[in-house]
Amino acid sequence: FEAGEYVKNWGDDGAKKQYCLYMMGCKGPFTWNNCTVVEYNQDLSFPMRAGHGCIGCSQPKFWDRMTPFEEPNESAKITLPMVEATADEFGAALFGAAGAGIAAHAIYTGVKKKREKKKISKNEKNNSEKDKSKDDKK
Repeated sequence: FEAGEYVKNWGDDGAKKQYCLYMMGCKGPFTWNNCTVVEYNQDLSFPMRAGHGCIGCSQPKFWDRMTPFEEPNESAKITLPMVEATADEFGAALFGAAGAGIAAHAIYTGVKKKREKKKISKNEKNNSEKDKSKDDKK
């Protein structure tokens, strides 16, 4: 999953290389279980090793939250704590939140720089007036 190497179609080159089945509906990234450690059938295998994506069977209410099982995750409903949306809707919301954060940071930085410039120009003006008054006294 982290490597970004995914099976895009059953039987493609990625499937032959045993790449991640996330795009094929695997719910592994949204589940919390030790299938890959315990393995099943006397340490023989687990779903992903057998070429099938995780269906999230260990998760609470998995029949409601993890179905449809083999539908690509972009359109499958995914439930995270306090979020029930498709992967695309969830991604769009995260993208929007990140954009808002970047915009807020840019505005804050711009305002801060403007204030600093005003402060510097005010100090320069005061210093030049002091220099002028010193010259006048001479």
